[in-house]
Amino acid sequence: MAQTELETLVEYLRRRTARTHVGLWLMPLNRIGHEAEIAVHLGVQALDIGSYYHDKLPPGAEFVRLTAKRVMETLYDIASSIGQSDCVLVYNIDLILSGVKDEERQQIWQELFNRFPGRARVLLIAIPDTAIHLLPSESLLRKWIDDSRLA
Repeated sequence: MAQTELETLVEYLRRRTARTHVGLWLMPLNRIGHEAEIAVHLGVQALDIGSYYHDKLPPGAEFVRLTAKRVMETLYDIASSIGQSDCVLVYNIDLILSGVKDEERQQIWQELFNRFPGRARVLLIAIPDTAIHLLPSESLLRKWIDDSRLA
C-alpha cells in the first residue's frame, strides 16, 4: 500500500489544493498516547474527540447516541471553528466510530472523502493501524491512497 508520509500529508492538506481537506493517518500502535507531542512536531492542534464529546454532554448525562449525522456535525464544527492551528489532528475517533453501525461508518468515510466542503481548518483523522474493521471499505481506502490523502 503506497502511503504518503505524515509530514507530506499535512503539507498537502494545508495547501488546500485537494477539493476535500481531510487526510487519514493509520497511526502505529506505539504512537498512541503521544498524539499531543506528534501534533506539536507537525505544528497542528491535537484534539481528542472523545473528550470533545464528553465536554459537550448535558449535565448528568453519561452517554451520547452516535449516528453518522451526529459524527459529521461534530467534525464540521471542529473544522469550522477557530483554533490554535489551521490543521487539527483528530484522535480517539476509533472509539467514536466503533459506536456507529457499519453502514453509517462507511457513510461517514464516504462523506469525509467526497463531500466534506472547505472549512476554516483541515482535518487529519488518526486511526490505529490495527483498527482495520473501522476503516473505509477497501475500494474507498484505495481512493484515499490514490488521492495522496492516506499516511
